[in-house]
Amino acid sequence: MLKLSEFSVKDWLKLRPLDVAFKQVRNDIWLNYYTKQKPPELAQFLADNNHLAGKNIVIVVAFEQPWALNWLLQMAKKNLINTTVLVFDNSHKATARNELEAVCKKNSTAYLALPMNRSKHVNRSHGMAMSWIYDNVINVIQPKIFAFIDHDLIPVSKVDFEERLATQPFYGRAGGKFPQYWSIWAGYCIFTYETFKNKPLNFLYDFSRGLDTGGRNWECIYSQFDKLQIRFAKNEQLNIKLPDMQQAASVQIIDERWMHIGGISYNDGFKAKSDFFGLLADALEQDNDWRRFLAK
Repeated sequence: MLKLSEFSVKDWLKLRPLDVAFKQVRNDIWLNYYTKQKPPELAQFLADNNHLAGKNIVIVVAFEQPWALNWLLQMAKKNLINTTVLVFDNSHKATARNELEAVCKKNSTAYLALPMNRSKHVNRSHGMAMSWIYDNVINVIQPKIFAFIDHDLIPVSKVDFEERLATQPFYGRAGGKFPQYWSIWAGYCIFTYETFKNKPLNFLYDFSRGLDTGGRNWECIYSQFDKLQIRFAKNEQLNIKLPDMQQAASVQIIDERWMHIGGISYNDGFKAKSDFFGLLADALEQDNDWRRFLAK
């Protein structure tokens, strides 16, 4: 959280520093309890994946969207270079967990259901899931590179994580409300494990600093680096037009390699986008060059 001296007089009059401090302590207690939960399948999952030590892994925190996860995994087979995908299920519904596990089995992808987290706060739930995975899996496997991606972030071009980290220990899309504080978007963040293995990483948010999920890592990661010396992923909103469409659709493209469906988790906004992305998935199955669909 902000230093006490950074809060304004108006903030103090509204007792905001006390409110922020209380919520941060509450969240840390909740997180500490949550990360100590060990599902019975964890031991076997770790044993099955201990061969990934020193290798590159990409972690998908899945949430109740089997179609999107299936497309992601299919495209990952084509486009992720020298990287293994691991799926961790943060769904609330048992039926969704069963469906997502079936998708992973179909795609020969490792799957683990996370301990149930009933939080309806999307940032808190996501941050707790990422922290649990870091503490209980990443720190055990000890990969060379680990990346977190959203369950609706689709690799539509070749992706080489080692190339993205050739000159720096982390990479992703920069975010933050205020110029003096920044972090990497939780939906696409890549790290070298060796650099951060002894750091107390915490993937919760820090709204007092204007930072979303992962913002609590400001102290132990991002504050140690000069933002002007870091390369970040490009974030674009491009118009995509398929042959059978009368109008183009605006699609978020991350790092010129990833297509973000967006808004399909807690509010289940996928229904309004399913026709378009279904057609796009079919088109990319025939020809992997997504740029040919850029509207002129």
